[in-house]
Amino acid sequence: MTEPLRSFDDFFRFEYPRLLRLLTAADLSAADALQEAFAEAAAAWPQVSRYEHPAAWVRQVAVRRMLNERRSTRRRDAALARIAAVATADSPDREALLDLATAIDTLPAQQRIALTLFYLGGLTSGQTAAEMGISAGAVRFHLHEARNKLRDILGASDA
Repeated sequence: MTEPLRSFDDFFRFEYPRLLRLLTAADLSAADALQEAFAEAAAAWPQVSRYEHPAAWVRQVAVRRMLNERRSTRRRDAALARIAAVATADSPDREALLDLATAIDTLPAQQRIALTLFYLGGLTSGQTAAEMGISAGAVRFHLHEARNKLRDILGASDA
């Protein structure tokens, strides 16, 4: 960086329009991801402002958020498609769905909520953590434990 930025506001006004144009070309959800990346930059501005290219840091955070959102959407869509396939009344797998619902009901509340928000709600572990008021690591732990318990209850293989 040739001249240090004086404030986050100056940085935002200069970089936001340029980064928004760049990222929107890749993905229409770029505006949300970029806003979240700038919010993260604002919270860490004393550190981020010392980077040689703070805009590159913001861009990288935004791109990661966009990729995570895309993965989350694919995962949610696949889960909903599986549920729709077995939820029809004449489906031979309807009993399997009911078994799964019964098994989920036996999970502790934190595991059940994390499982629902993450897999059915399509939230990332970070978003799930924010919704639940716990850390992302705790969400991953609850998801791991829930999957293990469901595997034991349902007798599923570890494929």
